[in-house]
Amino acid sequence: MLYQTLKFYLARIAVSLVLIFGLGFTFLFFLHEVALPNVLFDDVAIQWAIIVVCLFFGFIAYGMVGEQRFFNALHFLKDVSPQSDPDDIKSQYENLLNFTYSSYFLPETGKRYRVLAVLLYADYLLSIGDENPRALNIYVQAFLQSPKDSRFRKPLLAILNQGRELTREEMDLLLVMVQQEEIHDPTLTHYLASLFLKAEQWSGKVEPLFLGALEDGSELAIDIIKFALPIYLAHKRTDELALRFYLFALNYSVEEKEIIKNYLAHSYWEGNLAGVAPELHQKCAEVFASLSSDRQAEIKRQSEENQISSKLKSIKLFRREDLQDLKRLKVEMGLVAGRMTILMKGVSWLGRKILAGIKWVFLQVLEGLIKFGTLSLRAKLISFAVLSVSIMLVLGYSELASKNKNNLPSASSSKIAESKLSKTKKDDRVFTVQIAAVVSAKQADKMIRRLKKKGVAGLYVVKAVRRAGGHWYKIRAGQFPSKDQASAYANRLVDSKSFKNYFVISLPKN
Repeated sequence: MLYQTLKFYLARIAVSLVLIFGLGFTFLFFLHEVALPNVLFDDVAIQWAIIVVCLFFGFIAYGMVGEQRFFNALHFLKDVSPQSDPDDIKSQYENLLNFTYSSYFLPETGKRYRVLAVLLYADYLLSIGDENPRALNIYVQAFLQSPKDSRFRKPLLAILNQGRELTREEMDLLLVMVQQEEIHDPTLTHYLASLFLKAEQWSGKVEPLFLGALEDGSELAIDIIKFALPIYLAHKRTDELALRFYLFALNYSVEEKEIIKNYLAHSYWEGNLAGVAPELHQKCAEVFASLSSDRQAEIKRQSEENQISSKLKSIKLFRREDLQDLKRLKVEMGLVAGRMTILMKGVSWLGRKILAGIKWVFLQVLEGLIKFGTLSLRAKLISFAVLSVSIMLVLGYSELASKNKNNLPSASSSKIAESKLSKTKKDDRVFTVQIAAVVSAKQADKMIRRLKKKGVAGLYVVKAVRRAGGHWYKIRAGQFPSKDQASAYANRLVDSKSFKNYFVISLPKN
């Protein structure tokens, strides 16, 4: 299960990373270098949107694809034609079972889907009468998942009833078969009883099987009684199963008849089975009535003494650990609700609602894309044109707003520089070209790299405090002794389309 869980999460993480570093970076490169090479804007929101979309497709859509593949294959195998090649169909079933172990599913989900495939696979194998070792293994899996379905029980019994030596696991499987509700097969009971009697095997699982053989009047009854009666008497058993066995033993010539009658009479007088097994209690009463009056009086006296002594005993039924386990069991069975249970149910409900909402949105998007694909070529071109114009308008508005913000501090800086220029001598000043002012160092670095590619030399960044908070990153180029030289240099760069706007700033010499 741990391996399956690791595959599940590692595969989704790998798919998400491939989408982020592959398609995500490709989209950003296309956006900045091809679609909008001269537009400067903050793409942090776009990056986060790409990450969210890639994680969605890597984690949720990836699992949805796996589920869809599984159910498509399962639906195809439900409608198999009788003329289909059995080897090909069995190969498809095997591939489907192996697919449930893939990274698409968590262990519990994979097991649930595997049960569906196994039941359908077993039904197909029954339809073609396949009884090879792999088919028997599938029948076993199907029987363990649906033990009341006799279709899967019969081919297994046919194989196990071939007279060969059975393994312990095969015997356990037979016991499970015979103990299912509404299943009572005298032939099977007789066969199993003979197997366990021959092996002299005794356990709590085998005991009901022997009793069933006695109730069916099996020809092995005397052998069963000779084998099991010493075991019952050695342990002085007086429980319900033992009393039923004693009643059957009375029908045969056994040396321990008086001991058996004594156990049955004591059970009747103590009345332990009156409310549990009234029919058995009545049969014990008949045995008690057949005894002599002296023996009945002795049994009454012994039973009363046993009752008095048992009342004087203080029985501690539960330990502290048992009380804790009882409390846990009550919570698990739903008799009481634990806090964590309520919390987990709430979280689980919220998670299912969120997941259902995400799936609904995703399906709506897919449905919209499908509807878009059915439109005419003209409608598609018009839609694409409207979308492109809308994107350009939004980006242009953002760029215009950014430039307006940049111009305000630049203009004020220019006025301050001019006022200072009137108070100082001209020889103490230098002039530089300010190309732009942005609000993050990342934007400034990106713009400097682009300008260097276009041949702009002498670039540097000046960091200044913004009045609204944060900093300006002012991108400047060169230092000139006169304003005219700085303007001439900037105009040459504008003519070469290195940039569009600039300001000449006067600065004091260092």
